[in-house]
Amino acid sequence: MHNFFPGLIVGAIILQVAIIAPSMFRTLDLDNFGKAIRAIWPKFFAMIAILGILSLAVVYLHDDLSIYHTVVAVVSVALATICYAIIPATNRATDSGDKKTFKLLHRISVSFTIILLLVNLAFPFLP
Repeated sequence: MHNFFPGLIVGAIILQVAIIAPSMFRTLDLDNFGKAIRAIWPKFFAMIAILGILSLAVVYLHDDLSIYHTVVAVVSVALATICYAIIPATNRATDSGDKKTFKLLHRISVSFTIILLLVNLAFPFLP
């Protein structure tokens, strides 16, 4: 059971990044793509944060898991929450044409999503 929530996080990230976002980008015009992405990404990061909280609860209830498992769950909650929190600033930067700020915030979001993917992928292999 302790691998379930990290597995859901990995699956959700792969689904969103490899299937949903590229499919939307290819099929929607830029205006509708922007509207759809703005509707989906906050829910995506909120879902990851909730799955991280559930993972943390499972880790807490299992005596046989290590501190590393706790760190992965805490990192999942923290990074997903940060990504969720910077969405309004990212949207403002896009709307105002502030490419430098958008680029920075987008890079943070992408980097944190990659970290979320990697740490949750590593979860079952931790001591």
